[in-house]
Amino acid sequence: MPRFPRLQYENAIYHIVARGDGRRKLFHDQGHYDRFTKGLVDEVDRSGWVVVAFCWMPNHIHALIKTPQPNLCRGMQHWLSGYANWYAKRNRRTGHLFQGRYKAFPVEDEGYYWNLSRYIHLNPCNGGKPLAESPEEYRNSSYRGYARKSCQVDWIAYDDHHRYWSGLNGGKDPSTAYRKYVKEGLLNPPDPSVDRLKNWVYGGEDFLKRMLHLASSEEDSKHSRRVRRSSVVTPDAVLNATAQEYGVSPEEYCGFRSGAGGRDVAAYLCRRYTSATLAELSVRFGLGHPDSSSDMVKRAKKLIESNSAIKNRVKRIEKRLSLKPETRV
Repeated sequence: MPRFPRLQYENAIYHIVARGDGRRKLFHDQGHYDRFTKGLVDEVDRSGWVVVAFCWMPNHIHALIKTPQPNLCRGMQHWLSGYANWYAKRNRRTGHLFQGRYKAFPVEDEGYYWNLSRYIHLNPCNGGKPLAESPEEYRNSSYRGYARKSCQVDWIAYDDHHRYWSGLNGGKDPSTAYRKYVKEGLLNPPDPSVDRLKNWVYGGEDFLKRMLHLASSEEDSKHSRRVRRSSVVTPDAVLNATAQEYGVSPEEYCGFRSGAGGRDVAAYLCRRYTSATLAELSVRFGLGHPDSSSDMVKRAKKLIESNSAIKNRVKRIEKRLSLKPETRV
């Protein structure tokens, strides 16, 4: 099926899955697990997320999260990138840590909490080489708080998890009922994919239709922004305007070791406002590696954020090109 865009809307619920690149381990010791958990806790504080369940496996992760505000993408960027950067420094490793894009399966409502959380919590107990005989033995998941009240933490929404079931069953001891439900899953491991429509959403046909409509709207909006951005300015125009601001010739930007003023800024503005790829920009700036221009963009971004004089130069270049910052994709 086609890769759907990230859907963000108020009070959205997601089953999040992310894997290590090439089955690479994400966690090597308890310090790694704890650092990753801390990143999620920080995102709960920053973005207001509601965490219902999670489980960190050695080479992949699962989480069941509700986002009261439509901020999944930004929060995931903070969380996963923050851990990946920490991991690289701690282990002196380079390259991608996570395998492509994380998956975020939309969930219709709280009625799916028990099925999904049971699957998440039983992950350590399944497979050819189980990591635990029972989910309460596994340290790096939220199940311990569901199994024992003394293990609960204040950032897991235990009550939200039980509310739907309590409404259906009169509120009769949901904690005991859930533990029994999970134990039954040990004998018959659940497969969440059977509940996914089109291998994408957890919900009914009406919910699937709403998500497809939202996905279509997202694509139309994204396409409009791309067209607007590419029609506004070209890389040549950006280089000329930046060179004019810095009093240099645009040709000076194309040397491999060029120190021409504004070179990094020109790369940043090209990346922000034109349709040029990093590989195309690397060629344009005379760089040897297709991804080398990303370093220029990053340097310029840091300068703009920390140096008011550079920021004012960028504003003048944008004005010269009749650009508006909100056209950024």
